[in-house]
Amino acid sequence: MSESQGQGTQSSSPSKVSDPTSTCKKSVRKRQQPRAPCWSYFSKYVTEDEEKRARCNHCDTTYTMENRGSTTSLNNHLKACLQKPSGNTSDLKQSELAFAKVGSGSEIETTIFSTWKFDGDAIRKALIHMIIVDELPFRIVEGEGFRSFLSIACPRFHLPSRFTVRRDCLNLFNSMKRLLKNSFDKGTSRMCLTIDTWTSLQRVSYMVLTTHWIDDDWMLQKRIIIFCPISAHRGESIGQALEKCIRDWGIEKVFTITVDNVSANGVGIDYLRKKMNHQNTCVANGKYMHMRCVAHAINLIVQEGVIMLLHLLIELELL
Repeated sequence: MSESQGQGTQSSSPSKVSDPTSTCKKSVRKRQQPRAPCWSYFSKYVTEDEEKRARCNHCDTTYTMENRGSTTSLNNHLKACLQKPSGNTSDLKQSELAFAKVGSGSEIETTIFSTWKFDGDAIRKALIHMIIVDELPFRIVEGEGFRSFLSIACPRFHLPSRFTVRRDCLNLFNSMKRLLKNSFDKGTSRMCLTIDTWTSLQRVSYMVLTTHWIDDDWMLQKRIIIFCPISAHRGESIGQALEKCIRDWGIEKVFTITVDNVSANGVGIDYLRKKMNHQNTCVANGKYMHMRCVAHAINLIVQEGVIMLLHLLIELELL
């Protein structure tokens, strides 16, 4: 009995002894992740002096973290830092020193020392002006090269999409149209109009109308007020499109209309003359309204002379 009991005690003793490796596994605790929301914008690191600090991922500003659990300074920093673009720690409203160029084109450019302040609206207007003047497509703002260039030249500016650029161009046109219509209403001089029509490669007919007038300062002004398609190069179609344009812009005082020396243009001027005589807005009942383009007349004369010269050379057997 004693041997069996001894053997029993020896067999049961190993089951009661705990494994040292299992004890180490239970003692290891998982590292807790920071719970404060500000830690999404900061990174912890240790300096060479073994000082614990936190670096802002947005502007690289650092704060000490010796006082555990305190995130007040980090939260106060984020309130102002998140309003600034990445890579720029200066105040958006603060003026900066810059060199500005005066004069462009044929004029001599000079450089002056002045102050500059970031203005997103002014940059956006300059972008629209560049697209209109250089006749660039709207999709240029979505090009990879243009975006890369602007991110280096002016990283603060948020580049709009091509749909926003299109809307800004239309808004600029409507605002300029209102200003021009107001100048037409206040002006006392009569308008001289110039019409040009042509057909594109797609067999679509177009018409452009240019106005010439003298303002109150006795300066000659010139504006293109319409560029539109027309149904055909018939006289009545040209006259109706011209009448619609004049009514849309509120032009009542028309002095002359310059057109190419084509019979269809003469029919269109006669149509408009009858409409304006009913309103008593023409000078001498529109007798001097129709003006034939001198350049077009000279071009016809030269072409006719060249053709006659070729026929003469053929008859003399010189060609």
